[in-house]
Amino acid sequence: MGNIKAVIFDFNGTMIFDSEFHRRVWYEFIPRYTGRRVSYEEINAKILGRDNASILKNYIGEHLSDREIEELTQEKEAAYRRLCLENKERFKFVDGLYEFLDYLKEKEIPITIATGSEISNLKFYFEYFELSRWFDFGRVIYDDGSFPGKPSPDIYLRAAAALSAEPATCLVFEDAHSGILAAHNAGIGYIVAVSETEEASAFASAGGVDLVTKNFLGYTRFLELKP
Repeated sequence: MGNIKAVIFDFNGTMIFDSEFHRRVWYEFIPRYTGRRVSYEEINAKILGRDNASILKNYIGEHLSDREIEELTQEKEAAYRRLCLENKERFKFVDGLYEFLDYLKEKEIPITIATGSEISNLKFYFEYFELSRWFDFGRVIYDDGSFPGKPSPDIYLRAAAALSAEPATCLVFEDAHSGILAAHNAGIGYIVAVSETEEASAFASAGGVDLVTKNFLGYTRFLELKP
C-alpha cells in the first residue's frame, strides 16, 4: 500500500452518482425563493460540493437566521430524498465500491466519510446503504455547522484526525472542485477525482489530483499511487 495509511471518501457524487438529483432540486428550489433561474452549469460551479448554509446565504441572502437556514435545508433535503427513493435504479453505489470497501475492511485500513451532507441525509444514507458495515458513524465528518464548508480544509483535517492519520498519508476520493480544493488545502497526500464521465480535463484546474476515475473497479491501483 506504500505511504497511504488511511482512506477518506466524499459521499455525494463520489460513492453514489446522485449529483443529478441535487441539480434538479436546486434548479427548482432557488427560483422559488429568489425569482431567478440558475443554469445547470452554475449549479455545477457554485453549488455542488458546498454546504447548504453557504449556498442559501449566497442566493437568498445573508439576512437568513439560523432557524430559517435549518428550515430551508430540511425542505430542500426532503425533496432530494424523495427523488432518490423514486429513482432507486440510479440511487446505488458506484461500480466496484462494495468490493473496495470490503477489501479495505479486510486489510484493516482506516476509512471514513467526509461529506457536506447534514445529519438527516447522513442517517438516511447509513440506513439505506447499511454503511455501518464498513464505517464508524462516530468518525464520519459531516456538515454540523461547526466549521466552514469546502473548499476550506477543515473537513479533511478533521477526517484525518478522526483516523489518527497525518493528512499527507491519506487518500481522498472526491468529485467536486470545491472538495478537491479542500483536500489539497488540507495537505492530503493523494487525491482521486471521481467523475461519472471520467473527463480528466475537467479537473485540470484543480490542484493535486493524482488520478481521475469513473468507478472503483480494479481498486488496488488507488493504493499504489506514488507521492
